Amino acid sequence: MPHQNIVTGESEDEVWKIIADQLNNKKDDLDYTAQFDTQNYCVTLDIDIHPDRGEDNDKPVTSFSVDLPDETEFRFKIQKQGLKHEIGKLFGMQDVVIGHREFDKKFLIQSNDADKVKELLSDTEVSEELLKHPIVDFKIRERKIGANKEIVLGLELEGGITEPNTLKSVFQPYKAVLNYLDKFIIKSST
Repeated sequence: MPHQNIVTGESEDEVWKIIADQLNNKKDDLDYTAQFDTQNYCVTLDIDIHPDRGEDNDKPVTSFSVDLPDETEFRFKIQKQGLKHEIGKLFGMQDVVIGHREFDKKFLIQSNDADKVKELLSDTEVSEELLKHPIVDFKIRERKIGANKEIVLGLELEGGITEPNTLKSVFQPYKAVLNYLDKFIIKSST
């Protein structure tokens, strides 16, 4: 099914103004989804206010996602660290330490290329901004749809974030990661 809310503008600021207007003029507290272009990618913004995933602890989430080229081999996963992760590390769960004390303490980092993920997170625009937001999960993953697969860069945050300036702020490190991937990972794998 085609996407229903495709946002276009002459600049990124114009796109965010349109998204802000849409969010500020919503007359309900229902979910919100929009797609917009940045660089060579189509970003999907989902604000899931009333999730129904069939889980007991369904909570509102906000996410950004982009389909990456199928040839993308680099993978990483950054998760908010909790008790289960601490226990997992005792039993040998991988955790890439990037050398940023606060970031390493807050997040569990896994990757198929520790050097690339360290380089990516050494960018303070990425690491410092990610620390400011309620990140649940940030990763490149494979998503299966029937017999097909898609490679997706996804960022999931706690809560149904509807404040436009907060959304724009959290999008900046996401875009910086996309820039890094486009420049150093995706171009070299195609």
